[in-house]
Formats: sequence, structure tokens, C-alpha cells
Amino acid sequence: MFWSKAIEVSTQALLSGSLLPISTEPRVLVENGIRYYLHVKNDNSKKKFAPKPKNFNPFLPYDEDMFVATAGDNHVCLLNKFPVLAPHLLICSNTFIEQITALDHSDFAAWILGYDEPDVLGFYNGGFVAGASQPHRHMQLVKTVNPMQSITLSGELPFKHRLFEYDQLNADSLTADYAQAMTELGLLAKQGEKCEPYNILLTSRWMLILPRTSNNVEGIFANGINYSGHFLLTNETQVQWLEEYGVLKFLTQCAS
Repeated sequence: MFWSKAIEVSTQALLSGSLLPISTEPRVLVENGIRYYLHVKNDNSKKKFAPKPKNFNPFLPYDEDMFVATAGDNHVCLLNKFPVLAPHLLICSNTFIEQITALDHSDFAAWILGYDEPDVLGFYNGGFVAGASQPHRHMQLVKTVNPMQSITLSGELPFKHRLFEYDQLNADSLTADYAQAMTELGLLAKQGEKCEPYNILLTSRWMLILPRTSNNVEGIFANGINYSGHFLLTNETQVQWLEEYGVLKFLTQCAS
């Protein structure tokens, strides 16, 4: 229910200068038959953005130019102001809830409102170690290919995780499966406490949950979308390093 409106809002925000996409050069890295997508920042991405005050929260209050729609009673859908893949949607709680606390039924109910078109990929970064850049609760949505889907569904991922498959998404099943995975993986905190770092990947047919132990290796940072096979890299040196080190080895080191 968000995508057509997001394109309309994106067009206006680009014209006004409010939306600032990160400019990248696309690459493909093939490893063991999987085509990983690299997004390498180019010179046009080096524009300096105005520094923000300490504890600045871009979601409360949010920039009106980024507003797409309400998402149920407790969330709003906003554009990511600095997208690599566009449009990039954020489903944000409309009051401050910490990103590292456990998701609830209303979070999943709001999140799955964005799954009414093909090729929607959602991800969640549970804490700084898992790649979260903001402490305010937000789930993310992009429309893109999912390079790692075959290995994800094969059961051959080389790091600890839980995978759930669905015929159709609904918030009841997602909430129950999430709680089960978080308990089994030792990630779920006591009420009111912070969870251990983790990522979620969510498609229209499956949900993957994995623990995280590091947010980077050698300065290459990983968040949830990396576990679908997309990477944002700074320069050619990082491209070469990742090719030599190995993509799956890198992801495993960040997750184990």
C-alpha cells in the first residue's frame, strides 16, 4: 500500500533537495554460483551533510518531506533520506521505542503492509552491532533481487540462524515465530531489557533471524540487507578485499 505513494513523494523530495540518494557504481561479484551485488560509492557520494546535534532523532519529529503514509495505529512509513536502493522505506514507531528491544505484534502488522507488490525485501537491524544507525524502532523495506535466497532456503547457511517459511504473511504467525527464534537463539531479553544483537530478513515467503557478534570486518560494515547479498562499499580497495576474503566468510564472521 506504500509503493506508488513512495514514488510520488520521492519525486517531490528530489526536486526540493530533501531526498539525498547515495550515488554508487553497481558491480557483481560471483562466488560459488551466487551473484552478489556490490554498490560502490563514487565521487558524487562524497557530498558533506550538515552535522546533526548529539542525540538527534530523524524520526521524532520526522521530516514532513519524507512522509509516505501512516502504517496502522502505532507506526508511520517514511522515505530513507539517504537511499542506495530507491525507494527505500522505513516503518517507524510513532513514539520512541528502542531498536534493541523486542518487536511486538503491532511492529509486524505495520511492517507487512508493505508486502503488496513483488520482490519486496524487508530487513531489521537489532542494535548497533547488527548495523543499526538509529536507536529509534524502524523496520526497513526495499524492492530488489534477493541473491542469497537459494542458499538461505537450502539450509546451507554456515552460521547460526532460524528460518520460517510461509504461504502468506500474517502478524500472528510472524510474532510467534519471532519469539520462538529469539528464545532458541538466546537473543530474547527479559521484559523491558535489551535483546542481544540480531538481524531479520523478511520476504513474502520466509523470515530469517540470525545473531550478530560484529558490525564490521576490516572496516566493511554489515547490516541486515547484507545477508540477502547486497553490499555498500566505499572504494575499490574494499571491493578487492571482499573478493579475496570471501563474501560468505565475511558474513559468517559478523554472525558467529
